Amino acid sequence: MSVEFLRQIAASPLPKSVTAADDVDAVKILRQAGLVLALVDEPPERGARVLAITEKGNAELLRFHYPKVGRQREPARVSWLQIAAERARKAIDPTRRRDGS
Repeated sequence: MSVEFLRQIAASPLPKSVTAADDVDAVKILRQAGLVLALVDEPPERGARVLAITEKGNAELLRFHYPKVGRQREPARVSWLQIAAERARKAIDPTRRRDGS
């Protein structure tokens, strides 16, 4: 339940206010686990407000492959050494013609 509620929070704009008793309990659990930053009103029946999802919360979402929070994979970077090696291979390639055609 809590991870699913964390997904719902991640999909909505923050800060998010909740007033239902079950939702307030879920926010308390997420806050105790360190997954969200939240304010819970006293008495709790008045509601709670989720301010942010913590790094730990984002990591938990990534662990469950939540696409909206997951980072895009960056293309692999080619190092200068790999570029130099490729140029050297081309320069000494015996099948390459020297006249440019």
